[in-house]
Amino acid sequence: MKLFDPDPNRRWLFCFTHPDDEISICAWMRRLVNSGASVHCGWSVSNRVREAESRKVMERLGVVQQNLTFLEHPDKGACDHLIELTSNWVTIIECAKPDVIAIGAFECGHIDHDSTNFAVRHALDTIGKSAVPMVEIPWYHTYLTRIPILNRFADPAGEEVLELDAEEQRLKREVSRMYPSQNIASLLVWYTVLSWVKLKPVDLRRTERLRMQTHFDYTVPNLPGELKQKVMRSETWKRWIRAVERFAEHS
Repeated sequence: MKLFDPDPNRRWLFCFTHPDDEISICAWMRRLVNSGASVHCGWSVSNRVREAESRKVMERLGVVQQNLTFLEHPDKGACDHLIELTSNWVTIIECAKPDVIAIGAFECGHIDHDSTNFAVRHALDTIGKSAVPMVEIPWYHTYLTRIPILNRFADPAGEEVLELDAEEQRLKREVSRMYPSQNIASLLVWYTVLSWVKLKPVDLRRTERLRMQTHFDYTVPNLPGELKQKVMRSETWKRWIRAVERFAEHS
């Protein structure tokens, strides 16, 4: 399966966690809209201010407003509501009827991101749609450090990279400035500067990335080697496992 496929007959559902996650894939979303494909989006964690910001971004990308759904699960607490979150995503999926689902990678970057990935997977299982392909977007990993790795997979095996043209790079810069409540644009600038200081230069505007999701064991981090072991020793991971166990007990 070609991941960056602009087939106008495909229906896409982008499963975001927070308003601003869409920065990572906004150029591809606009390509899909321009191709005539049906684009739907949902967010697990939001509030009225952040919803308003994302709605403006979606208008800029050309995504129709009736294809947007904003849930209001608590920031940094979505894992405590996995049953309700899964039920919410069942409703969104049934409405969108996607051929492809794009979602933030399960890479222990943020416990809310992992909660969305978990809930969407279990929502598909609930409605008998497990065959719908899930493609992952790299947001960031991991929650072990103050400065996680942005927009790169911990393991790039199987990724496809979309090279953006100059106009699309300008679009990403513009979109990053459309979240005044979050100050995202400044954070991305400082991240780029820091990457140069570390002699590992990265320009987050130049590419977008996807890979097929093949890891669905949510009791094991989808991370390489020692990084996996470090995550499993963390308090955040222990909290995650408790949440997954509660889900299994009550679902």
